[in-house]
Amino acid sequence: MKVTHEISDNLTGVIAIEVKPEDYTPQVDAVLKNYKKQASMPGFRPGMVPMGMIKKMYGNAVLGEELNKLLQAKLGEYISEEKLEILGNPLPKSEEQIQLDIKDPKEVTFRYDIGIAPQFDAEITDKDKLTYHTVKIDDTLIDKYSADLQKRYGNVEEADVAEENDMLSGEFVQLDEAGAPMEEGIKNTSTVALEFLEDEKVKKSLVGKKPGDSFELNPETVSKGHDDMGKMLGIDHETVHRIMEHGVKFAFTVDKVYRMQPAELNEEFFNKAFGEGAVADETAFRERVSEDLTKMFGRDADQMLMRQFREDYDKKHKLELPDTFLKQWIKAVNEKPITDEQLEEEYDQYAQGLRWQLIEGKLIKSHELKIETDEVKAFAINAIRQQYAQYGIPDMDESVLESSAQELLKNEEQVRNIYDNLYAEKLLTVVKETAKLKNKEVDFDEFVKLATGEPAKKGIMNNLKSLFD
Repeated sequence: MKVTHEISDNLTGVIAIEVKPEDYTPQVDAVLKNYKKQASMPGFRPGMVPMGMIKKMYGNAVLGEELNKLLQAKLGEYISEEKLEILGNPLPKSEEQIQLDIKDPKEVTFRYDIGIAPQFDAEITDKDKLTYHTVKIDDTLIDKYSADLQKRYGNVEEADVAEENDMLSGEFVQLDEAGAPMEEGIKNTSTVALEFLEDEKVKKSLVGKKPGDSFELNPETVSKGHDDMGKMLGIDHETVHRIMEHGVKFAFTVDKVYRMQPAELNEEFFNKAFGEGAVADETAFRERVSEDLTKMFGRDADQMLMRQFREDYDKKHKLELPDTFLKQWIKAVNEKPITDEQLEEEYDQYAQGLRWQLIEGKLIKSHELKIETDEVKAFAINAIRQQYAQYGIPDMDESVLESSAQELLKNEEQVRNIYDNLYAEKLLTVVKETAKLKNKEVDFDEFVKLATGEPAKKGIMNNLKSLFD
């Protein structure tokens, strides 16, 4: 079996595999003999079906399957031996539809298009100049986050009349053209949190509502996107589009008004929020909040730094990719059919991610970054510890963490994610220690704008942690 390859200037190439009958007939014959042993047909004793009939029934299918196994194995072996840095997977040349017949074995050449990774060097140096943004942790920010924590650990009480930060619990009912409830229409019990409504006019109209009040309410104005609206009405995504298209109207009947009463700044609250004995008084509480905010925004500052680094490095290297081949490959391997329009719309983002993946690989190699087994285990344990802390269990028993980590590490996808995260952390460390950083402190609104690309919205502090986690 002879294998050769040619590479062109545009990062594409062709691998050719010459296959002779003696390369594949032994495997095909072995499989067909096994079929013969197991074959059971009327008029023949088990295992006594003539080979001619077996070949007629299964021959070409077995030939195709065994050839494919042989070719795939040879492709992988050749790519590894020749150290070809390919992108995607080899694609059989579309214009060559080779048909072999079990009755007429012959020599044939199979050709595969390949995409080649660009050759380049990458290293982080002090010539990389970046800005490291941090948030100014002032009393205003501490007050806002403290209020958020107090609400998070507060108590929910029923109220007689809705105020601007309350939540309405009730039922949505579909209306007919005359404005009357439809017996067979959509009905669903849901909640509306006034605090997070962005439409001030709608929010103002709901303030003052009481249990028993019934009024027309467009669910689109009190939900965040179509998925949220679907959950609010208890319907699927397709139905959401249908009712929006036809302008279906709804009434909302208030059942109860709920109000969150913030927790008091006392020992019980401090223990719930930070663990037994971690915070003793209000002064220590504000210090702890300041520390937590610094850590929280520090993670986002790191992400912003790496985003800036990625963008700068991408511009610096301007890596070329075998775009035509990659588009063909994406269409070939995509589980669902993808149109040329969809491909063109999404390809730039895919290519950008692939370029960074190539750059990241080079940086990991050039800086000799390695990950040890104990680092993977420690990462898994810490991730589980943080998960328990989110559920209000800050001090989970070490044996439970150890057991949970062992289970997590049995999942190959989870392990790959851990390695990706650890390599990202190590690259971040190299960037911080090697690149030339200019520290710049900004206020909260400016930081949010830089981190998300949008200005800080009213009430953003009420969901601060989820926004930046």
